[in-house]
Amino acid sequence: MGPAGGRTPLGRAALCTEQGQRRRLPSWASWFSDLGAWATELAQSGKRGTIAVSVPALGFAGSLVGCGVVFAAFRPQHNPQVGGCQFEPASRLPEHEHAVRLVPTEGTASFVGVFQGTLLDRQRQLFHVGGSKFPADRYRIDLLRWPDERADLEANRKYSHPLEIPDGLDGLLPGPAVDFCGFSALHCVIVGSGVRTEQEAQTIVAASFSSPAVPLGSLLRPRAVRDTGRQYRSLILSAREDPEEYRALVAGRHPSAVVLDGAAAVCRWLGANMAPVTVALVERLGASGEAAADLLESRRGRSLCDLPLPSDLAEVPSGIEVLAWQDRG
Repeated sequence: MGPAGGRTPLGRAALCTEQGQRRRLPSWASWFSDLGAWATELAQSGKRGTIAVSVPALGFAGSLVGCGVVFAAFRPQHNPQVGGCQFEPASRLPEHEHAVRLVPTEGTASFVGVFQGTLLDRQRQLFHVGGSKFPADRYRIDLLRWPDERADLEANRKYSHPLEIPDGLDGLLPGPAVDFCGFSALHCVIVGSGVRTEQEAQTIVAASFSSPAVPLGSLLRPRAVRDTGRQYRSLILSAREDPEEYRALVAGRHPSAVVLDGAAAVCRWLGANMAPVTVALVERLGASGEAAADLLESRRGRSLCDLPLPSDLAEVPSGIEVLAWQDRG
């Protein structure tokens, strides 16, 4: 198989082995990442659809699709101007009602706590967060929406944590690393085995054979529901959870795509409709593979039309089958 379409930088990335060697990331890996980017493009064009993928084994497919979704959905949020450019909008936020993260414009110490207002002290603009005052020209506010609840942070007042920006991340991102790592947004939901996703997130990649290496999780930026205050770009949910507990909450955060990683996740979550586009990954030899395939075929039978793969994704990796269709409503 030739190179994938290049919708994400993983087509040019290097995989770092346990022996310290580097080799080109397999073409099937970049294909899955590009497939995730295409799912985002479908969502951004206003289409609702399902992409069903049959794979010999699940390994890394869900994580790579998630990386592609996150890459394509990312939009810069960080305003590089100085002088308290966020002070006026922040002054209109209701006090004591929002959990926020303060993203430093220089340095690495960020703070999470409950927003208590803005104030002027000797004509200096300040953010009041968790009982402490922070110069508005040194921080930007990241408003933490669900799954971070105000009540989860009130007892802590505020706490600091480093803004971790790994060296080498810039070459794998569509925008500034400080923006990508500092702010929270829900682009992708992965439903499946959280343990496997966390293990896959530790895989080391690099933008080139000479660039510093970073974990795959630095691109996916995953979090679980209960990881209070953690910056995120994707949400990891267990296939064993009840979809009804998360349907409205997740959909309200407007992710571009949900990845159902495995037949069990497809069987339980296919009707949850948490995002415009669903990527359903089914392992052919899995215990629930036949039931998941039947569900997907039924859904396809009620669809508006099939969606052709873009030309750069049409050369599907060996052993993988894919169908896509536009859903109704």
